[in-house]
Amino acid sequence: MEPPSYEEARLHPPALHIERYNIPPPPSYHVSLHSPPTPPPTYGEAGVSSSVGGRQTQPVVTQPQPVPVALTYLGDVPAVVRCPHCHRVVTTKVTYLPGTAACCMCLLLFMMGFICGCCLIPFMVRSLQNAHHSCPHCENHLYTNSR
Repeated sequence: MEPPSYEEARLHPPALHIERYNIPPPPSYHVSLHSPPTPPPTYGEAGVSSSVGGRQTQPVVTQPQPVPVALTYLGDVPAVVRCPHCHRVVTTKVTYLPGTAACCMCLLLFMMGFICGCCLIPFMVRSLQNAHHSCPHCENHLYTNSR
């Protein structure tokens, strides 16, 4: 039995369950979009304003100042601290140098037989290195986060 031709298929009414899948086409690209009659308020207008002497004053919003952390809480990323040498609030400059963890891992890999330079990989892994924090202004050493 052969399937019906296109002309024969058009003569038959569509199945009832197909009607629920009739989705209207998307809107035309040439239809203009609805735009609001007035622009949105500015940041100053949207904030809470107060009235002083019949005059509107806008609130002043400022960024909070960074709070310096204690030197003992420094990790392996730069942080805001107060330098004990020059007494400035600075973001520390961090240099990474191989520490005990890198040397131990190198020795362990060497003993496992990775002699062809693979045992030197721990010296390039940042998470195995010590973080040395220093002041960018006076260049004094502040703290070492050891691994």
